[in-house]
Amino acid sequence: MHPSFRFAALARRTIRRDATRIVALSRIVAIVSLVLLCLLAAGRDAMAGPLCKQYPVSWRPAAGAQAAGQAELASLSPGASMTWNSNTGTLTSIFQLAMPLPGCTDGQDVSAQVFSVLDAHPALFQLDLTEWEMPPPFDCKYVSDDALLNMGRHHLAGQSVMEDVFAYSVKRVGGVVNLTFVNGTYLPVVDAAVGDTMAACNSLTEAAATAKVRVTSLKATTFSQCRRTGTVAYTPKANDAFRFTSDGVWNWQESTGQVLMTGQRTLRVTVNPANYTPALMSSSARCPGPDGNGSTIGFDVTFDVHTGAILNVKPGLDCVVC
Repeated sequence: MHPSFRFAALARRTIRRDATRIVALSRIVAIVSLVLLCLLAAGRDAMAGPLCKQYPVSWRPAAGAQAAGQAELASLSPGASMTWNSNTGTLTSIFQLAMPLPGCTDGQDVSAQVFSVLDAHPALFQLDLTEWEMPPPFDCKYVSDDALLNMGRHHLAGQSVMEDVFAYSVKRVGGVVNLTFVNGTYLPVVDAAVGDTMAACNSLTEAAATAKVRVTSLKATTFSQCRRTGTVAYTPKANDAFRFTSDGVWNWQESTGQVLMTGQRTLRVTVNPANYTPALMSSSARCPGPDGNGSTIGFDVTFDVHTGAILNVKPGLDCVVC
């Protein structure tokens, strides 16, 4: 074969190999780029945090919670009977409970002794006691007949709540204090993701609440020597003071097999003295001023934390008139 033909064939093979390498390299670059884009998107989603995808926030109890609670109760107090709420996934009451509290002796606090029992049996009671307010001290030496105590919950998954209550009764039997009864309306411990969703749904800003209340007629009852005479309406002015009084508080309502959680937040409207009128001065919106000096007129307006709807208007700041 003539040398020029061999050279041409070699050149064509070289070009084809180079082209193949370029195509393969292009595919690798495309695949790597796609992976990087997916990782970047996932990173953006992670950085964005939880979203409020559904409101009210729904929560369903874990399957098998009742069976687990019943089994633990049977091992602790076989003669006890329990009622259960399938919507909240928690007990509502346990009667004929016979659980001795041998540590409940003179000088010891009843609630501290009961808390140790509740904490030791999570499948039955399902309480994280750091989320609950401990009742005032009650010395074990004062327990004779049935003594009923109760506590309220202040947090659920890191969010303020105001719905949950738990009560318990103790009685001295044969010289030993016993836990004899529990009753509750509450949710069990829920994971942090629920709290994150609640926080994401708490989207109402102070500016938005202020704008809405600025175009809302707020009503108060008028009095003459504590005799009701009518009502007065007041639409807040730009020179009044507006501020949120809390970060938001949540409550819940039962639905079939679940609970639905909603939050609320209160905007305090303090009327500028320049806007006082005789009708406002004789209304339920007027309260004693700081340290009892003068008067303060205002309204507490409660909003839904997500929809921004006004749920309640309370005239008067930290007082009840007549």
